[in-house]
Amino acid sequence: MQEVKAVVRGTVCVVALVVALTGCGGEGNTAVGGIGSGDGKGKTSGALSAEQVRSALPTNESLGEIFVGNDAVVGEGEQARQHCAEQTGTTCNGMVAVGHKEAAVRGKASGDEVEFTLFSFDSPQAASAAAKGLAAKIRGREPAPTQIAAGADETEGFTNGRKRTDVVMRVDNVLAYVLASTSNSDNVKQVATQQVDLIKKAARQP
Repeated sequence: MQEVKAVVRGTVCVVALVVALTGCGGEGNTAVGGIGSGDGKGKTSGALSAEQVRSALPTNESLGEIFVGNDAVVGEGEQARQHCAEQTGTTCNGMVAVGHKEAAVRGKASGDEVEFTLFSFDSPQAASAAAKGLAAKIRGREPAPTQIAAGADETEGFTNGRKRTDVVMRVDNVLAYVLASTSNSDNVKQVATQQVDLIKKAARQP
């Protein structure tokens, strides 16, 4: 399978994850070997499968005129769960799939960047536990809390007061983490809201 290496600059770093997965990469390449009970394809009742996670990540078209990104990286399996555990400080039991995408301002007009990371779980409770763990790790850097109304079931936002905003959200069974390196709060809300909408749309897919 095609090997894809992602260069990640935020809190959630998927480089080791991508290298370790049995398969991952651009469109049509998804790791095999699901976690937990289900249909053998990484899908548990109520959870987003690996392909649904891929479809829940923003595309260059959906990012619009502001940002353009690289190919999404999606994976599943025990090594993906271990990566989730390392990043959130929780066990991540019941994790089904992980996905990641990065984007930067078109034309490099500024150094603004945004990263999207999704962890799909087999229950809202498992996703909530991981979200709380990730938020606690971010809180340990002593950032200032910030309000981000993006339509998620649970949301915690943090800013360093300069050019970094971390948004940790739970949307049903999915932990969504948006790291925005920008001082434009409107852009942060826009991409966070888009991420929530895409997760909800993916959940309606068969």
